[in-house]
Amino acid sequence: MDISIKNIDETDWRFFKMESAKHNIKTSEMFSKLVKEHKKNCENTNWKDFLYSKKSLTDEDAIIIKEASNNFRKDFSFG
Repeated sequence: MDISIKNIDETDWRFFKMESAKHNIKTSEMFSKLVKEHKKNCENTNWKDFLYSKKSLTDEDAIIIKEASNNFRKDFSFG
């Protein structure tokens, strides 16, 4: 597939071409490697740790906090 990318900084493009030449690969292969590396790094964010970590509150604590929040909201006519 032939794709054009517009408005690339000339210095950045030269650097990109030199890096691909240093590694003896085509610029298209270099681009693909960068995209794959970026995808891999995005998967290794803290979100997985945050979403699937051990609970920091017990279920009872969560209920107490929710009830206190609801009472607070009622006191100030938030719902």
